[in-house]
Amino acid sequence: MEVNVLNYKVGVNDTYWNRRTNMMYYQYIDFLVRAFAINAKNILDVGTANTAYIENFDWISDKYTLDISKPYSSPNVTSIEMDFLEFNPENRFDFVTCLQVLEHIPKVDEFAKKLLEVSDRLLISVPYNWIEGSEDEHIHDPVDLDKVNKWFGREPSYYIIVEEPLRDIKKGKHRRLICYYQDEPVNYKKALQNVKEGYTKEIKMNSEYGNSNQNLLLNTIDLLRKEQEMNHEILETEFAIRDIETRLKELRNENKSKRQKIKALEDQIKKQSEKIVLFRNKQKYCKRQYTKIQNSRAWKVTDPIRRIKKLVK
Repeated sequence: MEVNVLNYKVGVNDTYWNRRTNMMYYQYIDFLVRAFAINAKNILDVGTANTAYIENFDWISDKYTLDISKPYSSPNVTSIEMDFLEFNPENRFDFVTCLQVLEHIPKVDEFAKKLLEVSDRLLISVPYNWIEGSEDEHIHDPVDLDKVNKWFGREPSYYIIVEEPLRDIKKGKHRRLICYYQDEPVNYKKALQNVKEGYTKEIKMNSEYGNSNQNLLLNTIDLLRKEQEMNHEILETEFAIRDIETRLKELRNENKSKRQKIKALEDQIKKQSEKIVLFRNKQKYCKRQYTKIQNSRAWKVTDPIRRIKKLVK
């Protein structure tokens, strides 16, 4: 992928796109667009580069792409070549996607707020906790849900972490975070029904598919839903671990601060103890000198004089 950070994105070649068309990540995107945009009349993809996934949403009549340079276009897709931050459409779009873009954007908070302005329904994705510096063009890694929430100023209506099978986990590039935003609460039952209806219509339109393929697709939907539930449990566990680690760090800092205070008090005790020893040594010295004077011949000779002085007083 070639990326110009100052220009946000982004051009990808056909080889890049062809290698990624079968990624699990795109299967989830397709699934969620069907779930939440089944009745959309128009859709805008922001930061599309020249990737063609918007063509999959063939039930949406008006499809638009936007990028600062060479957005994807076709007889079915209208492209808009401009800076998204300067984009001011007359009407809001029914649905907007912005996939694997935000990690490239310098003014990411402003960009995220702009996405919420152009539609009531927004689907975004970002690399999830990719190691900082693992991709030169990513300027915000690592990205997690907390960071995305700060960008958008709100929590998503729905989110999921997607893992790619057969990816090297050690490289830390096997997961993506997908977030969906809409103003009203999500009706999950209706969303799932939308997906089933959408796949069923496609099967009926293509006569080469039979009931076996229909059952296969519906079973796949159930498997995807179960995988989503497991990924949510993983995410919640990761959050719990992070909270524990944060508390452990706080306790360690508290212990460090307390140890420093204890050390300071111990130093004060040591100094005061040294003073006490010094004073006691001086006291012993004075007593010895006093005793020495009392036992001296001069003290005894002058004793009558001291007695007379006492009587005079």
